[in-house]
Amino acid sequence: MYDLSIIIPIIDEFDSLKKTYNIVNSIGRDKKEFLVIMSKKKTPKIIKKKLNKLSSKLNNLKIYYQKAPFVGGAIKTGIKKASKSHIVIMASDMETNPYDLKKMILLSKKNPNKIICADRWKKGGKIYKYGKLKKLMNFIFQKTLSFILKVNLSDFTFAYRIYPKNALKKFKFKENRFSFALEMLLKPMKHGYKILSTPATWSPRTEGKSQITFLDYLHYFKVLYRIK
Repeated sequence: MYDLSIIIPIIDEFDSLKKTYNIVNSIGRDKKEFLVIMSKKKTPKIIKKKLNKLSSKLNNLKIYYQKAPFVGGAIKTGIKKASKSHIVIMASDMETNPYDLKKMILLSKKNPNKIICADRWKKGGKIYKYGKLKKLMNFIFQKTLSFILKVNLSDFTFAYRIYPKNALKKFKFKENRFSFALEMLLKPMKHGYKILSTPATWSPRTEGKSQITFLDYLHYFKVLYRIK
């Protein structure tokens, strides 16, 4: 059976989350559970109340507090709670285009034992409203990772993916910050999991504030050195 546990970390992007839920829940007929992971410290009380009220109305949406800090900590909490055959990692702020999930699911169903990555740099992918310098730096960074790892993938840090459940459940992940996106790709790869990618669209968040810092980019190389 093919079904989905959809992990969505959130701080305060409530309206975007509702929109994401409505779009994703309407895709196909596969059973889905939505695991929304919020922060005890950073999620405002009013958002917590709204989330709990929303969860009480929707049978397939569950709310949990993350056990470790940052986005990686939230995703790790979601992985522990996931019960379906495949795990989707996506954002609550519309940076991960929920409409792209349809083609990702189709590719995953044809290749159920492989990891499916949304790829902003693959032909057909698009990046909107991103500064020219930032875009160039990201492109060079991704190409550098591809060269070092000798992998035909052009987007290693966009954490919009579908995993076979075992590709995540069987590993212990150390990272909590954004570098977790790279770690959760490299560890399964090192143990034989294959990766496929599909073009994806990236747009700036519609709510909330980005949590990524320059320090996070340095962490990527630390993870690369440790795992490779």
